[in-house]
Parts: sequence; C-alpha cells; structure tokens
Amino acid sequence: MSKVIIHANELTKRYGSHIAVNHINLEVYEGEVFGIIGPNGAGKTTFIEMITAFRKPDNGSAQVIGLDSQNDFLSTTGKIGVQLQQASLYEKLKVKEVLKLFCFLLQEESPYRRVGFYVEIGRVLE
Repeated sequence: MSKVIIHANELTKRYGSHIAVNHINLEVYEGEVFGIIGPNGAGKTTFIEMITAFRKPDNGSAQVIGLDSQNDFLSTTGKIGVQLQQASLYEKLKVKEVLKLFCFLLQEESPYRRVGFYVEIGRVLE
C-alpha cells in the first residue's frame, strides 16, 4: 500500500462571512499526480496555502509527508515545492533579501552555497 503524502482533515477557511474552503477531507498517496481545478475564488490557492502552512486554517489540520503542516513548517519546507499563482519577486525586496528569505525557508546556511550561480550573484551583491 502506498504511503499518504498529503492528509487534510476538515480544513476550513473563512474570510468574514465568505467560506473559501469548507471542511475539506483529502488524502494524496505517494506516486499520485494531484491537481486542483475550479473557477477563480473557489478556494484552490487558499487550500494549498493551508496545507503548506502559508495560511492558518480556521478549522481542521493538514499533514504533509507525515508532518503537521502548521507546527512543523520548517521541517516540511525543504521537502516540498510549491509555486502559488505566478512566479515573481517581491517588489520592495532586493535580490539579496529574496535569496536570504528563501534560504531561511529552505533552512540553507547561505544564499550563495546552494548553487554556483548564487555565488556569482553574492559577489555582486556584497
């Protein structure tokens, strides 16, 4: 039997009186290809943000690779990859600050050691 990789239990998120995610229960198993489809505003991004600890649910819980997504955030970030909405840099951050942010999220010691390219960027930014 395959291992459960994502487990959502009664995940719920409200914005005022609007219920964006309503008591979702879900299991995704190792080796499965999984996607979420629906119209704008259906709660797809909110759901993904909750299982990856980028947004706190109002109710329920989620585990990713056996770890509680809210309480074990730093343990899960180096093991999963998520791209929400679109790829872009944060407007008010410098490139060096973005590298430091992602190194923190990935628990990397230095933004310049992970990939040789970063070393070159690091020299320019220092």
